[in-house]
Amino acid sequence: MKPILIAIQGKGLQNALRRFWSIASRYGLTARKMDQALARYRNVLAKYSCGASFPITAAALARSKGVIEKYQTHNIEFAVHGFYHIDHSIMAFSQQISDFTKARQLFGNRGIISSGFRSPYLRFHKNTLDAVSKTGFIYDSSSSLSWDVLNGAETPSYQRVLEFFNSQSAELFPALPRIENGIVEIPYCLPDDESLIERLNFENKNDFTLPWIKILDITYNEGELFTLGLHPERIYHCEEILHQVLDRATNLNPKVWIARMDEIAQWWLQRSQLKPLILSTKPGEYSIKVQRIQGLTVLCRNVDLLTPFKKWDENYRVAQGNTILLRSSLRPFIGISPESDPALESFLHQTGYIVETTPTPHSHSIVLDYPTFSREQEKPLLRQLESLDKPLVRFGRWPNESKSALSITGDIDALTIWDYLLRIWRK
Repeated sequence: MKPILIAIQGKGLQNALRRFWSIASRYGLTARKMDQALARYRNVLAKYSCGASFPITAAALARSKGVIEKYQTHNIEFAVHGFYHIDHSIMAFSQQISDFTKARQLFGNRGIISSGFRSPYLRFHKNTLDAVSKTGFIYDSSSSLSWDVLNGAETPSYQRVLEFFNSQSAELFPALPRIENGIVEIPYCLPDDESLIERLNFENKNDFTLPWIKILDITYNEGELFTLGLHPERIYHCEEILHQVLDRATNLNPKVWIARMDEIAQWWLQRSQLKPLILSTKPGEYSIKVQRIQGLTVLCRNVDLLTPFKKWDENYRVAQGNTILLRSSLRPFIGISPESDPALESFLHQTGYIVETTPTPHSHSIVLDYPTFSREQEKPLLRQLESLDKPLVRFGRWPNESKSALSITGDIDALTIWDYLLRIWRK
């Protein structure tokens, strides 16, 4: 009975009952309804030539017969959503290792590549990421960010779920992947479809579409990632708003990279390994040799480029070629003091900045000194760096000259109504 108690804790009794009847209407005795929902979802994505990532509970996958496998050929990734749909924040580390190992074996036996993990209920404890890493995943998407885009539509039910998920504010923390313990953490954005439909109160039903559009606009302006959560069984309710988000995303310039979560994780890991060779050919002139990975973008601001380039946005130009020549009165990279917290260099490197340790505050166009550096300082620092009118060369966070990223995702907790009922007995 514990899954029912957890659901009531997170949703409240009234919403839990409402959700049960909603679930009963969306699932059938067989997987036919889910298959139809996935097909409809796939058709929307195909219109925009993009994919999606659907974490699925391994026990539900085990009971299915070929419903899931066929969608891998349609640019859809399936991640692990636990072996059973239970609260991982109260699971022993050894049990998580066992469950994750069994889940990956099951996926592999069914011919499904499982690169990532998301905890049921977005709940986990400090050892979960270690278990995710030790069992061979490359990313985790269990942490969540809540966005202040609701304009008065919040309800006690929504506030309860934010607390239940231990969600952090996107006003305080950047919506970006981060490498921890050898894996990429990809934050999940709230409100998701469940919040929009079941937990929020919009006086004007037309306002229902606004939160996701606002998040897209904010992440675009900040160069961040919007992980849009839309469960496959709710595609019928949210198809139009998904069209609106994808329409807007595909018409922005510089563009938005629309990618699966496994693609985002692979890109973040690959780009984080880059170390350019920087030579000073003569005073004020620099040669930057870059080992080009596919899609890498080199952005330059307020420097005199001597090699081919093109305009990117109002501040940056894209430098082309494997060797970039430029003039700048100071080194156009981020200098950090030797006493700075190693977390500062790691964060800057992961977000695309070229970092050099310097003992003098006058060698670089930007010099930082942070003896301690916390996650609460990350977003203010990013905004500060991008607001400065100083020479800077950095890597684009996203591939192929994209300014921001969008990932469509949605959990598959069950394929049939039986899957939901069996969760009561942890099956």
